Amino acid sequence: MANHRSICVGLFLCLALSISLFDQERPPQNARNSCREVVERFYSWYVGEASKHKHDMSYRMSDLALKYRSYLFSSDIVQQIREDTNAQVRAGSDLVSLDGDPFVGNDGFGERYNVERITIKDGVCWAEVHAVWNGKEDESPDVTAELVVKGGLWIFVNFYYPSSSSPNSLNLLGELKALREARKTSSIKGNVK
Repeated sequence: MANHRSICVGLFLCLALSISLFDQERPPQNARNSCREVVERFYSWYVGEASKHKHDMSYRMSDLALKYRSYLFSSDIVQQIREDTNAQVRAGSDLVSLDGDPFVGNDGFGERYNVERITIKDGVCWAEVHAVWNGKEDESPDVTAELVVKGGLWIFVNFYYPSSSSPNSLNLLGELKALREARKTSSIKGNVK
Protein backbone atom coordinates (compact mmCIF):
# COMPACT_ATOMS: atom_id res chain seq x y z
CA MET A 1 0.00 0.00 0.00
CA ALA A 2 2.82 2.45 0.88
CA ASN A 3 4.54 1.64 -2.42
CA HIS A 4 1.34 2.41 -4.35
CA ARG A 5 0.98 5.73 -2.50
CA SER A 6 4.59 6.79 -3.29
CA ILE A 7 4.03 5.94 -6.97
CA CYS A 8 0.88 8.12 -7.02
CA VAL A 9 2.71 11.00 -5.30
CA GLY A 10 5.59 10.64 -7.78
CA LEU A 11 3.23 10.69 -10.76
CA PHE A 12 1.41 13.71 -9.36
CA LEU A 13 4.69 15.61 -8.91
CA CYS A 14 5.82 14.72 -12.45
CA LEU A 15 2.49 15.91 -13.84
CA ALA A 16 2.64 19.18 -11.87
CA LEU A 17 6.22 19.83 -13.01
CA SER A 18 5.44 19.10 -16.65
CA ILE A 19 2.41 21.42 -16.55
CA SER A 20 4.48 24.24 -15.05
CA LEU A 21 7.22 23.72 -17.67
CA PHE A 22 4.61 23.71 -20.43
CA ASP A 23 3.17 26.98 -19.13
CA GLN A 24 6.63 28.59 -19.25
CA GLU A 25 7.07 27.73 -22.94
CA ARG A 26 3.77 29.24 -24.10
CA PRO A 27 3.86 32.74 -25.53
CA PRO A 28 2.70 35.50 -23.18
CA GLN A 29 -0.91 36.75 -23.35
CA ASN A 30 -0.06 39.61 -25.68
CA ALA A 31 2.55 37.71 -27.69
CA ARG A 32 2.79 40.11 -30.60
CA ASN A 33 3.50 43.16 -28.42
CA SER A 34 5.89 41.36 -26.08
CA CYS A 35 7.86 39.89 -29.00
CA ARG A 36 8.05 43.30 -30.69
CA GLU A 37 9.27 44.88 -27.44
CA VAL A 38 12.10 42.32 -27.04
CA VAL A 39 13.27 42.81 -30.63
CA GLU A 40 13.04 46.62 -30.46
CA ARG A 41 14.95 46.79 -27.18
CA PHE A 42 17.69 44.49 -28.49
CA TYR A 43 18.21 46.42 -31.74
CA SER A 44 18.14 49.77 -29.95
CA TRP A 45 20.82 48.58 -27.52
CA TYR A 46 22.84 46.84 -30.25
CA VAL A 47 22.96 49.83 -32.59
CA GLY A 48 23.86 52.10 -29.66
CA GLU A 49 26.76 49.83 -28.72
CA ALA A 50 27.90 49.57 -32.35
CA SER A 51 28.01 53.34 -32.60
CA LYS A 52 30.12 53.58 -29.41
CA HIS A 53 32.59 50.94 -30.66
CA LYS A 54 32.61 51.58 -34.41
CA HIS A 55 36.32 52.43 -34.48
CA ASP A 56 37.41 49.50 -32.32
CA MET A 57 38.13 46.60 -34.67
CA SER A 58 39.52 44.35 -31.94
CA TYR A 59 36.27 42.39 -31.65
CA ARG A 60 33.03 41.75 -33.46
CA MET A 61 29.83 43.38 -32.25
CA SER A 62 28.10 40.00 -32.10
CA ASP A 63 30.65 38.94 -29.47
CA LEU A 64 29.66 41.98 -27.40
CA ALA A 65 25.99 40.97 -27.70
CA LEU A 66 26.81 37.45 -26.53
CA LYS A 67 28.88 38.81 -23.65
CA TYR A 68 26.21 41.17 -22.31
CA ARG A 69 22.93 39.78 -23.69
CA SER A 70 23.52 36.03 -24.10
CA TYR A 71 20.24 35.34 -22.27
CA LEU A 72 18.42 36.70 -25.35
CA PHE A 73 19.78 33.93 -27.62
CA SER A 74 19.35 30.19 -27.89
CA SER A 75 22.30 28.14 -26.68
CA ASP A 76 22.75 26.97 -30.28
CA ILE A 77 23.27 30.52 -31.55
CA VAL A 78 25.64 31.37 -28.69
CA GLN A 79 27.72 28.24 -29.23
CA GLN A 80 27.91 28.55 -33.01
CA ILE A 81 28.79 32.26 -33.07
CA ARG A 82 31.52 31.70 -30.48
CA GLU A 83 32.87 28.80 -32.55
CA ASP A 84 32.80 31.02 -35.65
CA THR A 85 34.66 33.82 -33.82
CA ASN A 86 37.30 31.39 -32.52
CA ALA A 87 37.83 29.98 -36.03
CA GLN A 88 38.38 33.49 -37.37
CA VAL A 89 40.86 34.32 -34.60
CA ARG A 90 42.84 31.15 -35.43
CA ALA A 91 42.77 31.96 -39.17
CA GLY A 92 44.16 35.47 -38.76
CA SER A 93 43.67 37.58 -41.88
CA ASP A 94 42.09 34.76 -43.93
CA LEU A 95 38.30 35.13 -43.89
CA VAL A 96 36.82 31.84 -42.62
CA SER A 97 33.82 33.19 -40.73
CA LEU A 98 30.69 35.25 -41.31
CA ASP A 99 31.24 38.07 -43.75
CA GLY A 100 28.63 40.33 -42.16
CA ASP A 101 27.03 40.93 -38.82
CA PRO A 102 24.78 38.02 -37.78
CA PHE A 103 22.06 40.28 -36.43
CA VAL A 104 21.91 43.04 -39.05
CA GLY A 105 23.20 41.34 -42.21
CA ASN A 106 25.92 42.17 -44.71
CA ASP A 107 25.12 45.85 -45.30
CA GLY A 108 26.60 47.02 -42.01
CA PHE A 109 24.85 49.02 -39.32
CA GLY A 110 22.02 51.35 -40.20
CA GLU A 111 21.23 54.46 -38.19
CA ARG A 112 18.56 52.48 -36.41
CA TYR A 113 16.26 49.52 -36.98
CA ASN A 114 12.48 49.52 -37.02
CA VAL A 115 10.51 46.41 -36.23
CA GLU A 116 7.60 46.25 -38.64
CA ARG A 117 5.56 43.12 -39.30
CA ILE A 118 5.24 40.63 -36.46
CA THR A 119 3.89 37.15 -37.20
CA ILE A 120 3.06 34.67 -34.45
CA LYS A 121 2.33 31.06 -35.40
CA ASP A 122 2.51 27.90 -33.30
CA GLY A 123 4.37 29.72 -30.51
CA VAL A 124 7.03 31.16 -32.86
CA CYS A 125 7.47 34.87 -33.50
CA TRP A 126 8.94 36.25 -36.72
CA ALA A 127 9.83 39.93 -36.55
CA GLU A 128 10.73 41.81 -39.73
CA VAL A 129 13.49 44.31 -39.01
CA HIS A 130 14.11 47.24 -41.39
CA ALA A 131 17.27 49.34 -41.40
CA VAL A 132 17.02 53.13 -41.56
CA TRP A 133 19.65 54.87 -43.72
CA ASN A 134 19.85 58.67 -43.97
CA GLY A 135 16.45 58.92 -42.32
CA LYS A 136 14.77 56.54 -44.79
CA GLU A 137 13.58 53.06 -43.87
CA ASP A 138 14.31 50.17 -46.23
CA GLU A 139 11.12 48.95 -47.91
CA SER A 140 11.88 45.27 -47.39
CA PRO A 141 13.25 43.74 -44.19
CA ASP A 142 17.02 43.57 -43.83
CA VAL A 143 16.65 40.67 -41.43
CA THR A 144 13.80 38.65 -40.00
CA ALA A 145 14.35 37.49 -36.43
CA GLU A 146 12.82 34.21 -35.27
CA LEU A 147 12.02 33.93 -31.56
CA VAL A 148 10.45 31.36 -29.24
CA VAL A 149 9.53 31.45 -25.57
CA LYS A 150 11.93 29.73 -23.21
CA GLY A 151 11.67 30.07 -19.46
CA GLY A 152 8.84 32.57 -19.92
CA LEU A 153 10.95 34.92 -22.09
CA TRP A 154 11.25 35.45 -25.84
CA ILE A 155 14.68 34.40 -27.12
CA PHE A 156 16.22 34.63 -30.59
CA VAL A 157 16.63 31.23 -32.25
CA ASN A 158 17.58 32.29 -35.81
CA PHE A 159 17.91 35.24 -38.15
CA TYR A 160 16.87 35.19 -41.83
CA TYR A 161 18.40 37.37 -44.51
CA PRO A 162 15.88 37.82 -47.31
CA SER A 163 17.02 38.37 -50.86
CA SER A 164 14.99 39.52 -53.83
CA SER A 165 15.21 36.10 -55.49
CA SER A 166 14.32 34.00 -52.45
CA PRO A 167 12.93 35.67 -49.31
CA ASN A 168 14.01 32.82 -47.02
CA SER A 169 17.20 31.80 -48.80
CA LEU A 170 19.77 32.54 -46.10
CA ASN A 171 19.68 32.19 -42.35
CA LEU A 172 22.24 32.53 -39.58
CA LEU A 173 22.30 28.91 -38.41
CA GLY A 174 22.47 27.65 -42.00
CA GLU A 175 25.35 30.01 -42.82
CA LEU A 176 27.26 29.04 -39.68
CA LYS A 177 26.80 25.35 -40.50
CA ALA A 178 28.01 25.87 -44.09
CA LEU A 179 31.07 27.77 -42.86
CA ARG A 180 31.84 25.05 -40.30
CA GLU A 181 31.61 22.38 -43.01
CA ALA A 182 33.80 24.44 -45.37
CA ARG A 183 36.44 24.83 -42.64
CA LYS A 184 36.40 21.06 -42.04
CA THR A 185 36.78 20.35 -45.76
CA SER A 186 39.54 22.92 -46.07
CA SER A 187 41.29 21.46 -43.03
CA ILE A 188 41.07 17.94 -44.46
CA LYS A 189 42.42 19.06 -47.82
CA GLY A 190 45.20 20.97 -46.05
CA ASN A 191 46.26 17.80 -44.23
CA VAL A 192 46.36 15.77 -47.45
CA LYS A 193 49.01 17.96 -49.08
